[in-house]
Amino acid sequence: MSLPISKLIEQYRSTQDNDLKYMLLRQNIEITDIEDEMVPLVRDLLLPILVEEQDMEILNLVAFHVFPCLVLSLIKSKANAAATQLGWVTSLVCDPILNESMVHENRSFILIETLRNILQKIESASHLNYRHPVTNSFEFITKFIVEMKRHMREIDEAQLSHSLSEGNMLIYIESLNLLLKFYFFSDTTHPSLTISLPFDILNDIFTIAQDYSTTNTNESIDRITEKLLLTSTQLTHPLDLERLCSKIDFKTLLVISRIWYKFGPMINALFTERLLPGLLSPTYAEEGYSVEGILEMIHNFYPFYSIRRLKDNKCLLSDSTVALLRRSLFDILNTLNRSFTVAHNEKVDDYHRVDDNDDGFISDNDPEQQAYLDELVSDNDDGDLYEQETDDDRADDENFEKSEETTKDLTQINEILSIFAELHYPQEERFPKLLAELQSKISIDSSLIGKILSQDACESLTPGGNEIDLDEILNELKSNKFARKNDTLYTLTRCLSSKLSSDLSVLQLSIEVVDQLLVKNHSDNITRGEQFQLIKLVLPHLKTNKSFIDTLKAGNFTQKIDEGVTLRTMILSLLLQLLPLDYSMLGEVLPTIAKYSVKDKDLTVRDLSLQLLNQILSTHYNHLIGIDWDWYSNDFYQVLQETCIKKDVDTELLHQYPPYSHI
Repeated sequence: MSLPISKLIEQYRSTQDNDLKYMLLRQNIEITDIEDEMVPLVRDLLLPILVEEQDMEILNLVAFHVFPCLVLSLIKSKANAAATQLGWVTSLVCDPILNESMVHENRSFILIETLRNILQKIESASHLNYRHPVTNSFEFITKFIVEMKRHMREIDEAQLSHSLSEGNMLIYIESLNLLLKFYFFSDTTHPSLTISLPFDILNDIFTIAQDYSTTNTNESIDRITEKLLLTSTQLTHPLDLERLCSKIDFKTLLVISRIWYKFGPMINALFTERLLPGLLSPTYAEEGYSVEGILEMIHNFYPFYSIRRLKDNKCLLSDSTVALLRRSLFDILNTLNRSFTVAHNEKVDDYHRVDDNDDGFISDNDPEQQAYLDELVSDNDDGDLYEQETDDDRADDENFEKSEETTKDLTQINEILSIFAELHYPQEERFPKLLAELQSKISIDSSLIGKILSQDACESLTPGGNEIDLDEILNELKSNKFARKNDTLYTLTRCLSSKLSSDLSVLQLSIEVVDQLLVKNHSDNITRGEQFQLIKLVLPHLKTNKSFIDTLKAGNFTQKIDEGVTLRTMILSLLLQLLPLDYSMLGEVLPTIAKYSVKDKDLTVRDLSLQLLNQILSTHYNHLIGIDWDWYSNDFYQVLQETCIKKDVDTELLHQYPPYSHI
């Protein structure tokens, strides 16, 4: 049983015995009332220890164990209802720690380190259910940044050693990242999608990160600063990121390009103003710039040139920009191919030169020549002969430089080919020949080549064929026979056509056949385009068909029985088994589910539809808001919202997957 908080404080302060102090702090501390117990514990015991204690064991115990574990146990506490409303973490923990760090500058490191440890403890815990006041959060983040900037100035003025200065700054940077995640992430990995950082806070964060990175001797940004940049970018509204973009240096842009879906509104300008000039112009100069970095960024942005929008079936990156990108990449590949050709020819020439000069080599078995060499060695007792750089040494250096250059070239080639794999076939007659030449000199993944040269076709169902019996088709498919593909697809098109689909048994049998084709035994024989067309055929049948509703009357009692529930359930189950769906199919699937299935009177159908939407959105949400933000808002989200309000459907989807505002 733990001591009462007041007794713990009293006993700790009344003793000078460090062992006893340590034992008191090691015991389990239980808080039953945040205001009456947490406040005095922090104010009268924990903070004074962090500010005054000289014993490092006690200091580390509080900073790394007592304080972090205490806060986490309170957040997890089911008995304390107030604990899940986390305004108290700022007012009773974060704010007092920051205030003490401002007053006691000689203890600022251990105080901010304690704050970092508390936030790390919270982040590492799973399945926490808490909410935090947003206004309160913004105020404290602003205050923390002000103190952080002041601390940076003091470090500069103090002219500390590089390692000490770096350690001081990194503890603030890491703490700021953890604060953002604690306040604004719905769990440890996903940002709250309803919150965007105010522009002033965002601007300060990027300025701090970039200023610190310029003092860092590393070529790339350190991992801790990377995390801060990635976290803040996830919490950024795309228009604010666009405002900030001109101030973002190359190294920072390379890091945050991983959060590609925030760049949609500015992506064409970014390519034409910063990325393509770096590929096209050999004299392009931007601090931190490298061709490798630009290629990595372009690859990070691949959804903008590889995925067609649901809105208009076009890529977000304009046709002219894509054409310029293809030409630039093709020219670089050509140049690299020529350099490999030269290197290959030089290697062949060296081989033949060695072959031709075989007779001129000194023989190890020639006694006269060996005696001459021994005499040379004896004439150079001072060792100069061995201290001077030899031809062999120079050759080794040259070979090492060539090896490094070759590795760099190979990296560029692989990155370019990965980009071309997303760009698809570039419609260049010379391209297959260039690929063949490269393959003859270096090792390239053949599957990558296949993807590059494949056509991005979405074929429709074959119009020709004969209508055959559905039972026959189903039996053949169950027996692993699929000899009459054209006839099968033609029959399904006829049976599922909305004009001819009044027979419920025929529709259900058709769905069974589709299930066999797409899910069970024959999915490998169905192309992506055929799958899409079959899905388009079944979707209209998610709308409740009044002709399938029977009315039973018994005296004054009337009951309606919807015979079509089984059909709609079969379709939704089929779609769930097909997940993840290709992005191109979402333009048909999402609005249909939102308009019809979500408001279905049958609860099983409704639950399946919400489950389907949740899984689709969890997979494709970034693509939807990154490429199709206006379609997502107008053609899907508003439809779902209206359906839920009108039919009083209770779902978290609207809160979990909101559209951007004001784009």
